[in-house]
Amino acid sequence: MSAILEVKQLRTRFKNDRGKVAVVDGVDFSIRQGETLGVVGESGCGKSVTSLSIMRLLPQNGSSEGHILFEGKDLLALSEKQMQSVRGNEIAMIFQEPMTSLNPLHTVGKQIEEAVLLHRSVSKEDAKKRAIEMLKAVGMPRPEEIYGEFPHQLSGGMRQRVMIAMAMACDPKLIIADEPTTALDVTIQAQILELMQEVKERTGTSIMLITHDLGVVAEMCDRVIVMYAGQVVEEADVETLFEDPKHPYTIGLMNSIPELDEELEYLETIPGSVPLAHQMPSGCRFAPRCSKVMPICHEQAPELMELGAQKCRCWLYAKGEE
Repeated sequence: MSAILEVKQLRTRFKNDRGKVAVVDGVDFSIRQGETLGVVGESGCGKSVTSLSIMRLLPQNGSSEGHILFEGKDLLALSEKQMQSVRGNEIAMIFQEPMTSLNPLHTVGKQIEEAVLLHRSVSKEDAKKRAIEMLKAVGMPRPEEIYGEFPHQLSGGMRQRVMIAMAMACDPKLIIADEPTTALDVTIQAQILELMQEVKERTGTSIMLITHDLGVVAEMCDRVIVMYAGQVVEEADVETLFEDPKHPYTIGLMNSIPELDEELEYLETIPGSVPLAHQMPSGCRFAPRCSKVMPICHEQAPELMELGAQKCRCWLYAKGEE
């Protein structure tokens, strides 16, 4: 199946008092038509910055280079006006915290309506019908009444449904969901994930799902990339990743999840933390935290190597060792 999005050698830098630091550094991946791609890793690994780079929503001190090809056109080469016709129309984003993403001064219905009026040649009446239709589609009770309510009048789960309704309003080809269930309780989280799965099956939309929750990845995703310190360290289809993780970082993430039938006094952890962008270690970026570190790991950065159906950035496999 053809790729709807191809990211090639994406490098995103931010200017600060130390000069320019790369937060995303040479990232490559693709998303196929109708596929859900999971992007996993700890906080600070560059997942959200990658999504904001695709949407060209970086703050003023940020800049991206490389290629982001959406249906063959390079988003980084588009003018801001051309990019506005892509955002919300062809590519939509569901943000992590809907309370800060929704405008508190406007009713939720008007905000969905606005997205429709911006990208579709329809009357206000038709835009309102579409907004109510979308609220109904995401399982909102009393959609006609909710249309006239403000974000603060809704619960967290309902606000996230509004965000999904807004994202779907113009039938985008790709939805980027950045930790869409983080602030929600487990029951509401399951409902939101089920809703996203229904949307994908009904419309054939591709989804880029950013999360740190491997349970969500197992349930939702077809393929996964694991990010660490601004780079992709492993890529595989979801079954392969869970059955045979290769990178020590991925293995560490997997081992930190408790088994339901196991009694553990302590959970396994990965020592240390993700390095800051201006303090990257030489060689492999994971080396200071790795249990399988070798001398070469401190000296030379590994490339992303192809291992059959998987890709992995680790010297263990270049050496033919396990």
